[in-house]
Amino acid sequence: MRLHEMVDLATSEAPPGRNTVDDIVGRGRRFQRRRRAAFTGAGAALAVVAVSAAVTIPSLFGGGTGEGPAITAAAPSAAGATTAPAADWAFPQDPFSFTFGAFDAGRWHVAKPSVTSTAYQIASVYLDGRVTNDKAVDADEVPAPPGSVTKDGKRLKEPEPTIYAYLVLYRPGAYDPARLARATALTVDGKKAFQAGGPGNGGMTRRTLAWEYAPDAYAVLESHSNGEQDPSAEEMQKLVPALKPVEAKPAKLPFTLTYVPAGYQPVETGTNMMSGLNGIASARDGDYGGAIFANPAPAATGLTDPFGGVDGADLPGSFQIFVTRSANSNQTTGNTTIKCGNGFCTHRSPDNKVSIQVASGGRLSDAEMTKILNGLKLADVKKESTWTDAATALRAGS
Repeated sequence: MRLHEMVDLATSEAPPGRNTVDDIVGRGRRFQRRRRAAFTGAGAALAVVAVSAAVTIPSLFGGGTGEGPAITAAAPSAAGATTAPAADWAFPQDPFSFTFGAFDAGRWHVAKPSVTSTAYQIASVYLDGRVTNDKAVDADEVPAPPGSVTKDGKRLKEPEPTIYAYLVLYRPGAYDPARLARATALTVDGKKAFQAGGPGNGGMTRRTLAWEYAPDAYAVLESHSNGEQDPSAEEMQKLVPALKPVEAKPAKLPFTLTYVPAGYQPVETGTNMMSGLNGIASARDGDYGGAIFANPAPAATGLTDPFGGVDGADLPGSFQIFVTRSANSNQTTGNTTIKCGNGFCTHRSPDNKVSIQVASGGRLSDAEMTKILNGLKLADVKKESTWTDAATALRAGS
């Protein structure tokens, strides 16, 4: 997609399309990346507000000289939970729970997990020396595409070293390593592991490392980088001994529901972000929470990727809930009046600072989506102490 096309989307009232992985790591944008493949879909999504550019991750963790807001990746002991013995992994009956925390491993910085599902948890992962494009900036800060020629005839510098990476912790039986294409079997830190790599979207290099952290339960590090050898296979393996369990804690959501259409079940959540990989793609954009419901629910076994695949495709028979900053969406009436169109319905909080949306891509009627919104009770998005455990929040009538 060209820069002028992104700007056109930024002022459009139509929902955006999906982003490819190359879009995410190569050019960020200030919009929620619910649709990441082609900007032609008619389904619902949070709106484009402005184009965004990459944020240099090394400066965030003290590993480089780039500019960006100062945040620190916590070590396991600082992740807000007591570290359990290395082999003592808990698998709560409530799947919407977190069982590991933030940690560092050499150049790697794993954030605390923010996505849960019936089959897995997901955390954003950063690597010193490479840019991760999961936070938006203003449109005028977006650089021209690498290789472009300026007015004085000079060619622009080569692209910055970029990466889009995440760690998925699957529940026992959810991940099937036998389905990982062209994988090499190996042992890492005494654990059974499988590693694969090769060309990805848009010239990116995709690497996958899966290891058995508990019996029949796999952790998977997924990396999409514009450096063919960075991270290397050996660099990725440094995460294996650093992953440790913590006391299980339920995921929290800034809303509760009193109505869910018959037959629909919650299958994925996002805490302080949208649900799924689309939430991971905009992890530091300041959103509050989200959830995906499906009818029927997707299988929670035999997976090689999170639901929707690496491009975050919609689940069949699904609808989504987004609770975001109003600054991240123009798909709203600007007040508490509910407005519907193009397969989604949306409105704002009374203080006009929060955008609340239900999106179904036409799978639900406007009347059904309006009923969901009318029954959604918003907590104080700035005070997580007022938030509700996901399992309770998503159970209608709770």
